Amino acid sequence: MVLPLKRVFGLLCALCLALALAGCGDGVNSFTWFVDEIPANLDPQVASGSADVIACTNLYAGLLRKTADGTLEYACAERYEVSADGLRYTFYLKDGLRYTARRGAATDYAITAEDFVFAFRRIYSAATASPYTDDFSALANSAAVLAGDADAGELGVAAPDRLTVVFTLSRKDDAFLEKLTLPGAAPCDQVFFESTQGTYGLTMASTLASGSFYVQNWTESGLFLRRAVSGDLVDSLRLVQSSDTTGMSAARQISEGLCSAALDDSGEATGLPAVEYTDTTWCLLFNQHSTVLADEHVRAALANVAYAAGLPGQASARFGAVEGLIPAGATVDGADYRSHAGAALPAVGSAKEAYALALAQPDPPRVAGLTLLVPEGSDVAALAQTLNGLWQKELALFFSIETVPADELEQRLAAGKYTLALAPLRLTRDDPLALLARFESGGFTGYSSAEYDSLCRQAADASGSERLALCAQAERLLLQDYGAVPLFCQVRRLLTSSRVAGLRFEPYGPVLDLTDATQTRAS
Repeated sequence: MVLPLKRVFGLLCALCLALALAGCGDGVNSFTWFVDEIPANLDPQVASGSADVIACTNLYAGLLRKTADGTLEYACAERYEVSADGLRYTFYLKDGLRYTARRGAATDYAITAEDFVFAFRRIYSAATASPYTDDFSALANSAAVLAGDADAGELGVAAPDRLTVVFTLSRKDDAFLEKLTLPGAAPCDQVFFESTQGTYGLTMASTLASGSFYVQNWTESGLFLRRAVSGDLVDSLRLVQSSDTTGMSAARQISEGLCSAALDDSGEATGLPAVEYTDTTWCLLFNQHSTVLADEHVRAALANVAYAAGLPGQASARFGAVEGLIPAGATVDGADYRSHAGAALPAVGSAKEAYALALAQPDPPRVAGLTLLVPEGSDVAALAQTLNGLWQKELALFFSIETVPADELEQRLAAGKYTLALAPLRLTRDDPLALLARFESGGFTGYSSAEYDSLCRQAADASGSERLALCAQAERLLLQDYGAVPLFCQVRRLLTSSRVAGLRFEPYGPVLDLTDATQTRAS
């Protein structure tokens, strides 16, 4: 078979990229993951971009780690104790652990308890701007230290000796052990950190690995992580931007060996191993800064038409039914949110009656000339047209539809430059409150409720079943007020090569951990 010249060129580019990243050495059992942007920050206390977090997950090990099946096991710790009141956690480190420098070079830097203390003090230094302050807010004096009202030494983490770390909490946190598997909880050697003079994690030379992988090469073409060869274990991870894959399906990219796994929302049959999930809820959103849409009767009328339509119906295998704003699969401290919170959608009422109440007011709203903002994409655009037709049929209302690229939609929502929108709301971390908090007063929709704000604040300070119950109350209140109208979910999946096993994957983020991953060699 003769390949088209363009395809040959693309394969040669991919080969050159692989060789450039690999550097010197024998062949490796490589896992390739395409990223939108090459990792730019490997500081585990700071990294927040998707590619950065994936890199840090594989580069750094904390006290505990998660296995592929989600259970916790020891990493840098060899054992721990929890006090009877659940407010004191004592960890005992393995002796002899050391950091690894670039390209696997040995170092004189030992991993000690003081490194964990310094890492958490960095999290609660306002200058760090760490994304992990909320995760560990149960630590004693954390809020005061972050605000500058208490000294860093008063933070609830201490090292009584070089192999013992003690955490003191101001309140119980049922998910504290699981949170210690986050990249932000990785150790940081203070002497090395200060020696980098502000470049920690920004270059190969200023990065020390505490996990199973280390940095082999890092260029504008990609990030290449590596570890010692051991049987079928994946011993190299390439995070690179896709090359010559425009219009190519995720399944084809994998089958042609361009990557080892990929996210896919096509709904097409592939024959590849797949993990299906939902992290995105498509919602009808009202900008309540608009006088018209601040009227609850108008929102109720438009929402009830949308709910009664039963979208998406059989529109596409890419979409599925929803029970609320929070997608199925999200958890709260290990408990499945949807199964405990139940369905949160309000009962479908009469759209015509709600609209009649709006028009019966002394100063009725003029529901005309509104525009429905929709991201580009044939399936969603078609659903928007269907919904617009139903509004015309049921309420004699007809709106303009404006389609824009997805990134522009996101920017306009954030800036409040819309009236109506049919938009995807994605849960980027496994915490329902992360999505609910977007609707607090002052948020992008203009929704304002003192009761809702209070529920979100209480949930932020709670854990376990209490946190779940508070999130569920907030979700129901938001949907009853038509602060958001969930219509359907986005069905996605992780596709992997049939040769890969043992990969830890979590859709929120996403998390991709190859510590236990194996890949049989291609024959």
